[in-house]
Amino acid sequence: MSTAGQIMRYQNPNAVIGEENNAVCMIEDWSDPDGRMYRMEYQSTPDGRHALAYCLSNPWDRQRPNAGMGYAESHVASDGLLCMGTRHVKELKSSPYDIETVISRARYWCTGFSVLKETGEFPQL
Repeated sequence: MSTAGQIMRYQNPNAVIGEENNAVCMIEDWSDPDGRMYRMEYQSTPDGRHALAYCLSNPWDRQRPNAGMGYAESHVASDGLLCMGTRHVKELKSSPYDIETVISRARYWCTGFSVLKETGEFPQL
């Protein structure tokens, strides 16, 4: 198993993990603190040094990963790609974020998105 696969297995032993086209993918169901379920996908280079995250579904709108909200306010594109930080990239190999960072930030995003839907504001760190 690749380094990224090992990290993913450690992060969630129950997730679906696979390797294809020189990328390692993990799909997991993750809940916010109130128990609302999100389905997330993580993609990483095999060494774990470059990664992206996608929201596949959210509890607010199962059909649209961004629930119809704008990227600037929700930090998620209409295709589900999450904003991980100040460098916005769409290509896996261009991502400056490693798989551990991406998983951690995506899980935080789930809570932040629920707060946004409830209050109208995404929480700031």
